[in-house]
Amino acid sequence: MKLLTIKRGQRGLARHSATRRDGGFTLPELLVAMSVMGCLAWTVSLIYFSVLGVYNKNMWRLRPYDEATKAVERVAKEVREAMLIDSAGTSGLTVIMPEKDANRENVLVDDGNGHLALSQGDWVAFYLSDNTGAMGATGHCLWKAVKPKGAASFVPRVKIAEDIHPELNPVDPTTGLTQPMFTYWPDVTRLWGVEMWITSTSTVHGQLQPQTAHTETYLRNL
Repeated sequence: MKLLTIKRGQRGLARHSATRRDGGFTLPELLVAMSVMGCLAWTVSLIYFSVLGVYNKNMWRLRPYDEATKAVERVAKEVREAMLIDSAGTSGLTVIMPEKDANRENVLVDDGNGHLALSQGDWVAFYLSDNTGAMGATGHCLWKAVKPKGAASFVPRVKIAEDIHPELNPVDPTTGLTQPMFTYWPDVTRLWGVEMWITSTSTVHGQLQPQTAHTETYLRNL
């Protein structure tokens, strides 16, 4: 009889504990849960502000970087397709493109010695000017002008970039002078490569921010 009474008491205690637990969480459980949630919130906030800092840093430089890079990529792409460098200046460059047929293939002609050679096509100039694109004008806009084959003068075609400032180019450590926009590499008979330093500027949050893009390009149609 005593054993039966103890077992009944144990079953009653178990039912009481189950009923109490079904009604909610204990204080220690709530404290542990709040601690875990606090740690998670702290970690997420650290990640958020870290990502925000990187984003703001990149946005700070976005526009001037794009202007300089856009200019370098555009000029380098066209220089690679040229056959000759016609005029070599530190702040301007003129190249001769090979003539193209109706299928956009290079036109080949007899050079008089029984060999085929490229036929000269349009002249393309890259230079600094103002917003009008007039050659000889002073300004900080990088332009592309084209003189079609047989034409007498260049016609401005595309304003490649704005706010270009060669005076803000990096300093050459060997000479102590500012890097020019264009430097040329010669072989025995002609110029065959161009090194470009292009610096653009933009006012961001009231401050002038410069960014420089640099590349070396070699003519493929020599």
